[in-house]
Amino acid sequence: MPAHTGAPGAGIIGPALERVLRKAPAARCRLYVLTDLGRPAAAAPLAAALLETGMPRHIPEWALLHALAVAAPHRGGLDCGGGLDRRLLDDLLMELRADGVRAVWFLPGPGDDDLRALLESAGFRSATNHDLSRENERTDGYDEPEIWRWGPWLFREL
Repeated sequence: MPAHTGAPGAGIIGPALERVLRKAPAARCRLYVLTDLGRPAAAAPLAAALLETGMPRHIPEWALLHALAVAAPHRGGLDCGGGLDRRLLDDLLMELRADGVRAVWFLPGPGDDDLRALLESAGFRSATNHDLSRENERTDGYDEPEIWRWGPWLFREL
């Protein structure tokens, strides 16, 4: 679903959603949610992920994962959600592959140790993002430090 602050799952992502929407066009941001179909339709999602994709008029070749989180009442154990995080990630990667996305990138930051471990267990590996095609580059890259492009990214081909 399109990402916006009132979308289901936006509260799970927290401040990352507002930060990403300030930097990237809303048309390139997607919010994926994991829900329990056995619960009422109005029930809050169990987990959410926020991604930015390539230019909307093209088949996006890549996606940037900005956040993946499990709702507080469903967190627990060493895997940050009793497996809900892995289920959302697996479903998300399958959906992206079906949409034509060929690579997913994630730039770990402070406090992302659990997400980094989850991604590495799902086949992400360390890389730089210099392989992103020119047509899919972010439109606001001019105001970011050059080191952003060559940071210690995690990457997975789909």
